[in-house]
Parts: sequence; structure tokens; C-alpha cells
Amino acid sequence: MSDEQRPATAIGAAVRARRRALGLSMRDLSGLIGTSQPFVSNIENGRIFPSLRTLALLAEALDVPSDELLRSPEKVDATTIDELPHPDADAHPTPGRLLHALRLTLEPHEREARPRLHSGEEIVRVLRGDAALLRESEAPRALAAGDAIWVDGGVPHRLHAGSSGADILIVATTGGEWS
Repeated sequence: MSDEQRPATAIGAAVRARRRALGLSMRDLSGLIGTSQPFVSNIENGRIFPSLRTLALLAEALDVPSDELLRSPEKVDATTIDELPHPDADAHPTPGRLLHALRLTLEPHEREARPRLHSGEEIVRVLRGDAALLRESEAPRALAAGDAIWVDGGVPHRLHAGSSGADILIVATTGGEWS
């Protein structure tokens, strides 16, 4: 796979471009996300693939939707995470875990047919419209365009669009099949 095709390289280039556009140094950005300057350098140079949490922190610090840091959110293939470099060997995901991205379009008042349940985690970002995150034993969580939320995949959950419908980007780590 060429450097231009590597997801980590594409994300790193997007982070670098946005950081520079805002006039931030790597040290400034590392302070905003609570990490070190070398860690930001490794992301920008495509040497590491940021975790979902780091991706969300970067998007917030750079004042952009997280999907702008991802390459082509409409069509992203599953990538095996254990093949990507990881800065912390102790926190390295177990072999066989996959990274998935999905763009979900829901019509007004449409609800996902069945709840998702998987080992892993998700970042859910509303690109357009509004929706509610429905989780077992919890009150619905309203999400408007631009909102993002972390979801524990081990708790059954699904999305329900509001009156204007919704386009939603879901990025998830899972242990195999995901639906």
C-alpha cells in the first residue's frame, strides 16, 4: 500500500493541514489534547494511527468534525488494527480487532432496525440533521448536526433520526463481524 493510500498518512496530513491553518504549533496542539509533541508528530507523519479517543480529541482541538480528519467517510474499508503501529504496546488491541467506518442515512423518524452490540467502541458523529442515541437502560441522548459521542459497543444501542432525518458517520473498533 502506498503512503498516499495509508489511512494513518491521510489522517496525519489532514491534522497537519488544519493545525497549520489555525496557526498552531505541534506543541500547542499536544497541549490541547493532553499529550506530547512527539506523539502529535508521529500522527502527522503517519507513523501511528490515532485511537478513536485521540481522533475525537484532535477534532475538538482543531474545531473540525472528526469525519474531516478521516479519508473518504462515505466509503472506508475495514482495516485490521493489529497491523498498524501503536505507540503503547500495553494498550495494543487484541489480534483480530477491526476498524470499521460506516455512513448511515436515516429518513425522518426512521430508527435502525435492530440494536448494534459488539465487543469494542464507537464514535458516532451526526453529519446532517438530528438523531437520538438509544441505549439499553438509559434515557435517549439527543444529537444535532456536528455532535459526536463515544459509545461502548458492549451495550445494545441504535440510532433514531429526528424530524429532518440524519446522515451519521460511525467509526468503530470491533472483534470481527459488525452490523
